Amino acid sequence: MTLKRRLVLSLQLLIIHEMIQNPTRPVKPYHTIIALLLAFFGFAMSAGISRGVFERLPHLEDEIAYLYEAKIIAGGNFVIESPQPRQAYWQPFVVDSAGQRFGKYTPGWPAQLAAGVLLGQAWVINAFFSALTVALVYRLGREIYSPDVGVFAAGLTAFSPMALLLSGTLMGHTAALFALMLFIYAYWRLERGKHRLRWVLVAGIALGLLVTNRPLTALGASAPFIAWSGVRLLRALLASFKVGAQHIDLVEDSTDAARAQRAAPLPGAADNARTRVLLHTLSPLALLSLIALVMSLSIPLFNYQATGDASRNLYTLVWSYDRLGYGEGYGRNGHTLEKGVRHMRFDLSLMAADLFGWQLQPLTNENTAPDTPLYTELTFESDYWTQTGVSWLLLPFGLIVAYGRKSLRVAFWLLLGFVWLALPFLTRDINHIRDPQIAWIIVIGLMLWLVAPLLVLRDRVHVWTWLLISVALALIIVQLTYWIGSQRYSTRYYFESLPALALISALPIAWLCNSQNRLRISGIRPVVYVVFAALLVYSLFFYSLPRISVLRGYNLINRQIIEAVEGRREGDSPVLVIITGDDVRWRSYGALMAMTSPYLDSPIVAARVSAAISRDAIIERFPGWQIIDMQAQENTSWFVDEGPPEGVGVG
Repeated sequence: MTLKRRLVLSLQLLIIHEMIQNPTRPVKPYHTIIALLLAFFGFAMSAGISRGVFERLPHLEDEIAYLYEAKIIAGGNFVIESPQPRQAYWQPFVVDSAGQRFGKYTPGWPAQLAAGVLLGQAWVINAFFSALTVALVYRLGREIYSPDVGVFAAGLTAFSPMALLLSGTLMGHTAALFALMLFIYAYWRLERGKHRLRWVLVAGIALGLLVTNRPLTALGASAPFIAWSGVRLLRALLASFKVGAQHIDLVEDSTDAARAQRAAPLPGAADNARTRVLLHTLSPLALLSLIALVMSLSIPLFNYQATGDASRNLYTLVWSYDRLGYGEGYGRNGHTLEKGVRHMRFDLSLMAADLFGWQLQPLTNENTAPDTPLYTELTFESDYWTQTGVSWLLLPFGLIVAYGRKSLRVAFWLLLGFVWLALPFLTRDINHIRDPQIAWIIVIGLMLWLVAPLLVLRDRVHVWTWLLISVALALIIVQLTYWIGSQRYSTRYYFESLPALALISALPIAWLCNSQNRLRISGIRPVVYVVFAALLVYSLFFYSLPRISVLRGYNLINRQIIEAVEGRREGDSPVLVIITGDDVRWRSYGALMAMTSPYLDSPIVAARVSAAISRDAIIERFPGWQIIDMQAQENTSWFVDEGPPEGVGVG
């Protein structure tokens, strides 16, 4: 057999194998090729944005703390002894407690980021997860709906401004998105019944990674699947009492169930058969939960190692009010349902544009330049987005495609949930929207409303479409309990809903390609693909890139100060940069903070000196190091031998 024929045969076997895995969803070669290209695009854009916009430096306090803790973990610890004097090496959201130093965040993302630190390229972890997420979105869409849905959803995910922005940072949202998608896909495969142990392990590990990274996100996103697991168990329990009948009404086909059914008429076998039917559903779910629970124990273990109290909320060590809930002590000046809904409305207005980059007014480098209103909105304000985002436009049509004639019932149910949320605001008594008990009643009621349809849905596509809707809505609902919204780095608290919304938005686009639809336009598939690709490219250049480029140098963080220090280095000796000043903000030398190892053994170490911190005491710790002196006031720093920049007064 010639090499060419072997290659052709191998390709044919690959396609046949894919069709056997999913015989009702035949895959064309171009589907897989496009999906691979989109995954590589996600990686390449993440690499480019992390370098060109963020200069591979942390720009938020959160990123600084993540990177600091990742470096601690890369050194073989989770907690280190606080360096003395500790204020000289202070970094935002890094905590000193009882002589110990650590980041305030849960250890999941820093532990993953530590792999990048050890590679010397911290940015590559998010780039890697970005590519894998795109591939998972394609695979899930292909298997639940069709290969066309998978391709279109993968395209929407890869080109999403939210995804492009966050994958270029050192934030943990991209890793959380990957973990959530991996969990959802593994749960889907688990329901199919093949290789169950493999998918149980994958689902449990993925859920554990999500919990240890972003616990509130994990709570919201997993709640629909927890409810669905309960429904499946209930149906399995009911089915176990029908083992002797000719048909077992299980949600998924089960070899074990079929064997149990055949075994039931045998003397003494009925009880065993019932048990097997129930265990077929219960055992993988129990193992999945156990794996996720064991991994989640890393959070209390980390808390205990850091503070001696496993239940301690490390967030409150920075801000005492940084807690979930309502009333006094929850959030700055107390948190209420009114504030939660206000932040939700602010964030959704921006998300309407940031989700897919679709808005009526194009963005350009000119209208987002510094000193323009849009630049101010994107970098300083947290209010309504003044532009008109329309990224939600395809969602209603997606529900119509998924549910057909039942879509009116779905619309009614969604309207009912909106009315429930609005109830406290319809009365004249303002205390109703500020009462913590009423707030909790509304939130818990919304979660029950969200999972209730799972009790009656039977069709697999209907169930999984609602699960996807529920993931997006659950993230919005649980976020109502947190005291602040998020518009910096996009509406990142809702970011993990992106694949679910992309899959639903892809349904009407794929419907146009389906020869079975009512349009039946000959040759429309290539046209749809070309128009879709043009839309993605347009959103990239007339929304995403200008929108993300606004954050270049955000918080005054850039490599200029690092390059200036390197330019003053004498030979290969390590450099101690001493920043002097009593009114110094972290932004004035944040880039140097990012270069400073928690173990104080990096080529550049930044230390702050003030009236309360002795300069000589700092220098004694670094014998033989080159000393470079800087001075800082508020958010500005300069080298002592150059003098302050124009306009900066020194008291």
